[in-house]
Amino acid sequence: MGRSPCCSKVEVNRGAWSAQEDQMLKDYIATHGEGKWRNLPRKAGLKRCGKSCRLRWMNYLNPDIKRGNITPDEEDLIIRLHKLLGNRYFPLFFLIQFV
Repeated sequence: MGRSPCCSKVEVNRGAWSAQEDQMLKDYIATHGEGKWRNLPRKAGLKRCGKSCRLRWMNYLNPDIKRGNITPDEEDLIIRLHKLLGNRYFPLFFLIQFV
């Protein structure tokens, strides 16, 4: 049993993304929103795997990603929350994300 493959590995581009592919992904997500990553490449006209599209969006293209160094206030918040919660990642992430 199991899940059917999300894409044919023969017809899938591998390696670096081109600026054109990035733009196609951005345009599709701007129009239709995130989600249904298995179907997205075919609908967006990309020759990529759904997982590759999801990772590209989540790690590089999403405009909500904060890039660069953290501020001293953010560093202080992380230290205080770590003292309070310890190494439990999820509560720490949840609290920092909405501050």
